[in-house]
Amino acid sequence: MNDLKERYLSIQKIIRTHDYEYYILDDSKISDQEYDELFRELRQIESENPDWITPESPSQRVGIKPESDFATFKHFQQMLSLANAFNEEDLRNFHDRIVKNLGKAKQIKYFCEPKMDGAAVSLIYEKGILTKGITRGDGTLGEDITSNIRTIRSIPLTLRESVNPFPDLVEVRGEVFISKPNFNALNLKAKQNGDKVFANPRNAAAGSLRQLDPAITSSRPLAFFAHGIGICKGVEFIDLQEIFSVFASWGLPVNNLNKLATSIEDCLKYFKKIESTRDSIPFEIDGVVFKVNELTSQNQLGEIARSPRWAIAHKFPAEEVYTEIEKIDFQVGRTGILTPVAKLKTVNVGGVNVSNCTLHNLDELTRLDPRVGDGALIKRAGDVIPKMVKVIPKKQNRGKGVAAPSKCPSCQSPIDFNYQSEWTIIDTKTSNPVKKFSSSYEAQKYLETNQSANLNILEERIESPFIKCSGGNNCPEIFQGKFTHFVSRKAMDIDGLGQEILLTLINKQFIKDFADIYSLKRHRVELEKLERFGEKSVDNLIKSIDKSASVELYRLVFSLGIEEVGETTARNLANIFGSMEAIQESSFEDLIAVPDIGPRVAAKITDYFSNTENIASLKALIPCLSIINPKLNISREDMKFSGLQIAITGKISPMSRDEIKNLLILDGAKVTSSISKKTDYLIAGENAGSKLEKAKSLGVRIIEKGDIDTFINDPKKFF
Repeated sequence: MNDLKERYLSIQKIIRTHDYEYYILDDSKISDQEYDELFRELRQIESENPDWITPESPSQRVGIKPESDFATFKHFQQMLSLANAFNEEDLRNFHDRIVKNLGKAKQIKYFCEPKMDGAAVSLIYEKGILTKGITRGDGTLGEDITSNIRTIRSIPLTLRESVNPFPDLVEVRGEVFISKPNFNALNLKAKQNGDKVFANPRNAAAGSLRQLDPAITSSRPLAFFAHGIGICKGVEFIDLQEIFSVFASWGLPVNNLNKLATSIEDCLKYFKKIESTRDSIPFEIDGVVFKVNELTSQNQLGEIARSPRWAIAHKFPAEEVYTEIEKIDFQVGRTGILTPVAKLKTVNVGGVNVSNCTLHNLDELTRLDPRVGDGALIKRAGDVIPKMVKVIPKKQNRGKGVAAPSKCPSCQSPIDFNYQSEWTIIDTKTSNPVKKFSSSYEAQKYLETNQSANLNILEERIESPFIKCSGGNNCPEIFQGKFTHFVSRKAMDIDGLGQEILLTLINKQFIKDFADIYSLKRHRVELEKLERFGEKSVDNLIKSIDKSASVELYRLVFSLGIEEVGETTARNLANIFGSMEAIQESSFEDLIAVPDIGPRVAAKITDYFSNTENIASLKALIPCLSIINPKLNISREDMKFSGLQIAITGKISPMSRDEIKNLLILDGAKVTSSISKKTDYLIAGENAGSKLEKAKSLGVRIIEKGDIDTFINDPKKFF
């Protein structure tokens, strides 16, 4: 029996060695057949001696039983996010701050790594044995995905013995990813099997890690690189260079593109080299990470707003990719505005397949002058929205230029060519302009307060770059668009009413107005007979509709889709007037007194509530709802945030950004989406990014996550 036990332990060690050579060194010493034979022998011994099996056995990579759900796990040390640098100046400013904060004249070394575009995880090893695998989560709490982490062949279940002793406990931070070749093979197989293909390697890696069945995770070609360390008990390190050297000796995968830089100039050279070879690197990266190498310096620098002061991510510029223009259409939005859209030969831009690109308006259409058959450079603005940067005209037989349509492509109604007016106060004696206004109301007020026989108003009409369908609700696109907006998450938030289902219900004439949504339960028998419907789906839909009937006033105002009334304006209207009746009865003068509402928006609101069709629609809708009106028992002067301009960035929890935004606005704050010299405070959550850096450069006061509750309840402590 002792000989068999020794053979069993020997086979485990041999298999681990071959796994290390194959997955880490990419240098297998035995054939697949020989490896399989060893594995069969291992399993045979374990089947005869099940009490010998331990979690670190190579046979235990894939769990037998799928998870029902993932438990949460609190990280021993917070997994911090990184501030971003977008250009050389940002990186040099980062270096200058390091020098200033350390107060040292000695040379600062930086550890440089490609910034992996994958899923961040934390691996916990106790005395060299993998005991936990945790997702990043919100940086404090992650999900326990140990059973899935164990399936990744490049992650050792047991650290390799080396001259470097194992700590009693160590957190290895790193990134799970899928290489470009493996991602392409994965999608090809999915396509052949008729399965859903993944948009990009990052989504594929993150989705694979969160599979409840480890067997599914095991079937995905996941890999791992270590890029940092958390808590470490029993072993002390001097710097990152030493840590990564020790990681490699333990059999942990470390990116061989990592490098130590001895100056900020070396960092810039490293960035340019990685950027120039990006396409040939076999995995997706979106920048380079620079970290102060010495650990004592890291501790001295500390952190701010959940980002370390000693590290920064230098992001690559947005990718520009060449493609061809196949067609140019005009799409009708929910307000009737027609937007030119280019249909493109599908191209992958920054990991996302792009086949459509908005051209915004007639001015942009004229500036770019795109034509069918032309080439185009496309980039994703902010790595999100596809933007046409440049048109490359076809050299021969170039197509005709695109003209604005005279009729709506959806309903054939005539197109309105909008005009904007500008009102100028003229000195009639000299004919010189005195002041310009965007509304006749403001111009008239100026005349009333600056009475002079020499002043007069001159109106000038300027053609707008936007064109509009005149069909109103008779246009199918406008009609469907207003319902899509009404049920959306930030409006009435009715889950289960996607565009296809809405279109079906509209075509079947179950929905003709907003109020009809709240009487759908009367038609449940007919609904259950429709395609994509059933008893359970109808039940869920009705529950979601019933839940949405209890609605805050600002959400209801926003859901109506009043032109140019966004979420912030809707909140301001709700907080100033307090009820739907008061908003409906408000005058033009009342409206322009509301923060952020000018004459143009005020006119849109009064037009909406004077329309007989809209009045009838609201009259039918309001009895279906339980409207939560804001309390108006406090003057604006007494509001906690009165006169303050506040911005919010990053991920906030447990409250959402929308919830915090609403609390601030209810107490008088002006909440903006951008940072400027007028910004008083920035509330910075996780992954704050460039807004945080800009706020620091402008001297804006930062509210870190741990102070948000205090700031909201008692902001005077921060004044």
